[in-house]
Amino acid sequence: MNQYGESKKTINPWIIAIRPKTLPAGAAPVILGLTCAYKEIGLLDIPIAIITLFCALCLQISSNLINDYYDGISGIDDGDRLGPPRAVALGYLRPDQVKTAFRGTLLISFLLGIPLIIKGGFIIAVIGVLSLFFAWAYTGGPFPLSRLGLGEIFAFLFFGPIAVYGTWYLQTLILFKEINDFSNPVVLLGSATGLLSATLMGVNNLRDRKNDKSCGKNTLATLLGSKVMRGLIFLFMMTSQFLGYKTLLQAFNGAFHIITLLGPLSFFIFFKVWKGLFTKTDGKDLNESLATVGKYLFLFSLSHSFVLIFSP
Repeated sequence: MNQYGESKKTINPWIIAIRPKTLPAGAAPVILGLTCAYKEIGLLDIPIAIITLFCALCLQISSNLINDYYDGISGIDDGDRLGPPRAVALGYLRPDQVKTAFRGTLLISFLLGIPLIIKGGFIIAVIGVLSLFFAWAYTGGPFPLSRLGLGEIFAFLFFGPIAVYGTWYLQTLILFKEINDFSNPVVLLGSATGLLSATLMGVNNLRDRKNDKSCGKNTLATLLGSKVMRGLIFLFMMTSQFLGYKTLLQAFNGAFHIITLLGPLSFFIFFKVWKGLFTKTDGKDLNESLATVGKYLFLFSLSHSFVLIFSP
């Protein structure tokens, strides 16, 4: 029996390592990118859309496995961690098993990326190579980005503007320089999604702040402290909400429409949890907040996509 009250025999160790609850958050920017593309050209390349989604999910799984492996062998994740259990750290899986698994998922991501590169060319090739590299470099390598206080920045970029634009470009083949201005839905929703992904990363690092600090792992939470980090998380959330609602208003040519309230409504559904995020202490109390941010990120993509689809 471990500290979470779970018997090792009752746990599927691969479920622990893959972390399926994180996958909806990984799908969110793809959903928004496809929605923006549909509004732009009025149709979708369905095979490419499906491959894009599976490639994104496979990269998310790869990142989770890599994180489990490297934090497990480095001792950052141990029996005293405050978040959900990790397979390598608790001995559920051998390090070599997880290493083989993430090499396999990275290979699958690469193979899925081939038809995307054929469709999208150089731009998609660059995005694909960078995504594969940073999936590994975030936790692996001699200078893991997660230990340099860069987690939120890369979460913003790769689960926000890059993912939304890459998905959109594969459908429209419209270069970024051809986007008229920064009020374009791709830019606004890409930034909003990225900020929510940064929020997810920020809450995770806030929860683990004390343990990370004792292990010498530098995150924004360890560098800024609890109070400032909570303020930064609040800024991320409010800015993303503003950008999302601005997109919906623009879709109705600046005029208020009742359907646009679906955007902020999805935010207020979780109001009690947001309040708890700023009143609860560090540690296990933040696990619920962390899970809720992931759910909200997915709901954000669905609600905003729904409104955009039915806009003029």
